Amino acid sequence: MLKRLSALGTVLALLLTLPLTPLQAAVKAGATCSKAGLKSVASGKTFTCVKSGKKFVWDMGVAIAKPTVVSTPSATPTATPTPTPTPEIVYATLWEKYKWSKPSSSASVATAATEKFKAYAATNRSASTTVKIVAQDGVDTTLLKWVTDGSTFVSKVFSYPQLTAPFVAVIAKDKVFAEKAYNDNGYTQDAKSLADYFDKAPAHGGPPNTYNNTMIMSKGLLVSDKVGIMQMPGHETFHFIQKSIAGKSATPDGLGIAPQWFWEGPSVFIGLQAANHLALLDYATEGRAFSVKRATGADVKSLKLSEVTKNNGSADPYGIGAIATEFLVANVGMEKFMDIYNNLGKNMKFTDAFKAGTGVELADFYTMFEEVRADLGTPRS
Repeated sequence: MLKRLSALGTVLALLLTLPLTPLQAAVKAGATCSKAGLKSVASGKTFTCVKSGKKFVWDMGVAIAKPTVVSTPSATPTATPTPTPTPEIVYATLWEKYKWSKPSSSASVATAATEKFKAYAATNRSASTTVKIVAQDGVDTTLLKWVTDGSTFVSKVFSYPQLTAPFVAVIAKDKVFAEKAYNDNGYTQDAKSLADYFDKAPAHGGPPNTYNNTMIMSKGLLVSDKVGIMQMPGHETFHFIQKSIAGKSATPDGLGIAPQWFWEGPSVFIGLQAANHLALLDYATEGRAFSVKRATGADVKSLKLSEVTKNNGSADPYGIGAIATEFLVANVGMEKFMDIYNNLGKNMKFTDAFKAGTGVELADFYTMFEEVRADLGTPRS
């Protein structure tokens, strides 16, 4: 009996030493607890038993932080979406593509080209250039004035590498004077070859530009080819500008930096516009008629513009080239027109220089020109 009472006492003693938490009320802030330091988890918080006055209570509890979920990259990479291709714009006509107005007559084209040249010529881009006229005694005074005025005007309007000496124009009655003038003005290396060419044409570009007074007067060209002589000083001076900007001249065989329609034609157009500016002629009537006459000659009227590439007597590039230049300037202006020569000076091929300067494919320009060629007064037949 004593053994049984002793065992019961031991069990009772053990029970009295165990925590009473499981027997307490639900754990929540402020509820009583049995011993300071006890912890219990409930409702997402960890509560700690603390002494408050003479009793123990559960504190406000600390929220248990939620574990951070780290996403695992997919073993298969996400495919890059294929961009939607931009649809190609299809134009009904080349006129729509380039926003050019298709002309129905030559008058509007001539007027537009003249106005754009006039606006361009209002600025002297090479104002520092000086012109020296070396004239033999007894040369025609009218010729002397035309050469002086035309050379001065064109040499100052355009931009090109600055000259270190005056721009020289020689008006001679004979080869001997011409050669001496070349030597006296610093062209000793080319003096003989220039003099040998003296009797081959009424004029040729340089520098120095040269005008054969004897040939012009003996053939009566101041009367029979008055417009041609009026445009000649501007024409020959523009040849110098072409070469200065492009770095070299187009070759007569058409295999050089540009086709001859784009070398001689622009020089005719500039020469005529210069004469118009100097009030020597009216471009719309006299000047344009000069170009049209040459553009409809038997040797060229059956050819497309793209076929007029040479200046060797096989086809006259002067007139058709001038009309094509008028058409181009009327639509793109002088600045973009001159950019073609600037691009040739960067060693671009003519097709690339034309596109970069004007924004128009050369083949498209040819197509548009042929489409309105008859309206411009130069029908192909």
